This record gives sequence, C-alpha cells and structure tokens, in this order.
Amino acid sequence: MSIPAYGIEMLAVFLFVVLAAYASTLHVVSKRKMSRRIRAMEQDLQSFADVISKIVEVQTTTFHKLTTRFDHLEERLMDLSVPSQDAELPLERRHQMLALARQGVAMKDIAKRLKTPVGEAELVVNLRKFLDKENARPVPANKQVSPYV
Repeated sequence: MSIPAYGIEMLAVFLFVVLAAYASTLHVVSKRKMSRRIRAMEQDLQSFADVISKIVEVQTTTFHKLTTRFDHLEERLMDLSVPSQDAELPLERRHQMLALARQGVAMKDIAKRLKTPVGEAELVVNLRKFLDKENARPVPANKQVSPYV
C-alpha cells in the first residue's frame, strides 16, 4: 500500500498545524502560569513592604520616645549637678563650667545653669586653657569664649 504524494504533503501540513496549535496552547498556558506567579510575587512583595513599613514606624516612635527621655534625663542630671546656693564647693563649680564648655555650651547658658556671672565662667575656662595648655582637653573653638590671655 502506497500513499500518494499529495497524501504525505497533507499529513505533513496536518502534523504541522497540530504541532503549531499545541505549541501555541503551551505558550498561552505557560504565559498564564507566569502571570499568576508574577501576581503572587507582587502580592508577597507588597506584604513584605507593609511589614517593613510597620517595623520602621515602630522603630521611629521608639527612637523619638527614647531621645525625648534622654533629653529630659540629661536636663535633670544637669539640674541635679548644679550646686545649691549655700554650697561652699567652688571646685565643683569650676569642674562643671569646664565640662559644659567642653560640650560646647555657650557661656551665657553655662552662667545661667550654674547661676554665676558670665565673666566668672569665661575666666575659669580661659584660666584652664592658659595654665594647662598641653594637658587640658581643648575647649571647642566656637568663638563663645572671650580671649583674656
């Protein structure tokens, strides 16, 4: 039994059409699967972004709470370290003036915190610089201390 030539050609065309339809179907199916997978990945990514933004929000509020508490704590410590009016501790006062000057606090603020004249605070800081140039820790150069040397 022999197949006529046009039959082989027809069979080849039929097989080509079937294979093309199958490939097209596979392409459409794989494209749908990829689309679904991409959508699922986008949803996961959005979930991660939501969780991360919540974490950042919690960290930010915690940071603000802590810095506020530290600011209040620092102010309270400074208030407690200020000698009372009747205290006879001039050495402690000088140490506080020098410590505040090292922190870069303005002379007016030092005088206000320690309830002393501005000139006294400037004198103490400048004497310290003059007497112990090599060993003293430098006072920040912010032009807040008047040069009396």
